[in-house]
This record gives sequence, C-alpha cells and structure tokens, in this order.
Amino acid sequence: MKNKTLKKVLYYVVLLILLGVFVFSAYKIYAYYAEKKESTDLNEEIVYEYTVRKTGEAKEYFKVDFDQLWQKNADAVGWLYLPDTTINYPILQHSDNDYYLTRQIDGSYNRNGSIFMDYRSAPDFSDHNTLIYGHHMLHGNMFGLLVEYKKNGYYEAHDHMYVMTPQGTYRMDLLCGTIVEPSDPIYDSDPTPEAIASCVQRSTFKTKLELPEADAKLVTLSTCTYEFDNARYVVVGVLTLVEEAANS
Repeated sequence: MKNKTLKKVLYYVVLLILLGVFVFSAYKIYAYYAEKKESTDLNEEIVYEYTVRKTGEAKEYFKVDFDQLWQKNADAVGWLYLPDTTINYPILQHSDNDYYLTRQIDGSYNRNGSIFMDYRSAPDFSDHNTLIYGHHMLHGNMFGLLVEYKKNGYYEAHDHMYVMTPQGTYRMDLLCGTIVEPSDPIYDSDPTPEAIASCVQRSTFKTKLELPEADAKLVTLSTCTYEFDNARYVVVGVLTLVEEAANS
C-alpha cells in the first residue's frame, strides 16, 4: 500500500514539474516574440517620424531629422541603412557599452537592445575606424541580417550601406566580413594596414574594393556568431561622403 501511495505522489510531483517547465517555456517564448514586436513597432515609428523621403529624388538614401531625433534621445549620433532590408536604425552612443545592450531608443528595457557606437569612438565618425555593435537576433532584428554576409551572394546583392550623420551622408562600401575573436585587431580605432589586409584575406565574401588608403574612414559593424565561444562576426566598410548636411 505504501509503495502504491509513494508512486502516486511521485507521479504527481513529476507531472507538476513538467507542467511548470511547460508554463515557463511558454512564457519565455511569448516574452521573446512580444519583445520582438515591441522593438519592431518602435523602430517603424522612429523611421516614420524622423526620416524624410522626398518623392521625385533619384537617391537611394534619405535624410534624417536629427534636430527632432535628439528631442527623442540626445544619444543619437547617426543612422545606419542597408537598402531593401530591415537594417534601418538610429545609431546611439552612451557613456558605456552596456546600456544599449538591453535598452531601446526611448530608454525602455528590451533584450533586442539598440544599434550603438562604441563609447570610445568619435561620435562624428572622424576616427580611422568607428565601431558599431548590435545583437544577432535570430528573428532578424538589429544585426540579425549581418551574418548573411557569410555568403558571397548576399554581398553581391548588398555591397554597400549608408550612414547618415548630422554632418552629412556617407556611402559605406563593404570591404570584408570576417569571423573573429573579441580581441581581433580590427576592433582597434586605428587598425594597422596588416590588420585590415588580414580581414580582407579572411573575408567570407570577395570585395570589389582595393585595400583602402591610410587616411580612409572605416566603420566596423560587429555582432555575435556561434562558430566558437565568444565568436564575433564583423563587417567592415569604407566611408565616402556623398552629401554634406546643409548646416555643416
């Protein structure tokens, strides 16, 4: 009789544990997609409110109303745009590299985070190499698409981006995409020619560019990847000014 009762108790204990695991898993899945929707909706609102697309202009890029954007968040230093994709985000910069890992442009908590510039980088992109980070979200938000550059075909269809700043608009032609350690010298604000050449040599796509001049302005976009512990995937581009801001 005792064994029967014990088995019954164990059965219900296991059942409760399994039910708890199911409820917890369901909550985590719900929270994941709820945060994705919240992040997507907020960014669509930001794009609608603070970017200006003039009809009739034969331009691939657009203008950003930084005066208005700064009223939303004074941390905005630029805007990153990859045509015909979901990469269309303000670039934020805080006094550390932790804050925007889990914060949106309105300051609300969200594990999608934001696209943000390294706190040590010059906010006007005047460094030799400006560092910008974003999460590798599996549903595609933030820098979830960046790892598509592991395929040469993706580069062929998307070989450049645009960086809009208060000083002007830059075309960013892509130089290399590479899986790296967090300590890779490409993360230096002034990488050596050897570090840049190494990135190109290891690149997952074949660039159309020559190695840049010593005074070229580079941007390194960085996100997580999973080939090994703490692996990162970086995409490096060369900036060319295509339009100065009217008030610069």
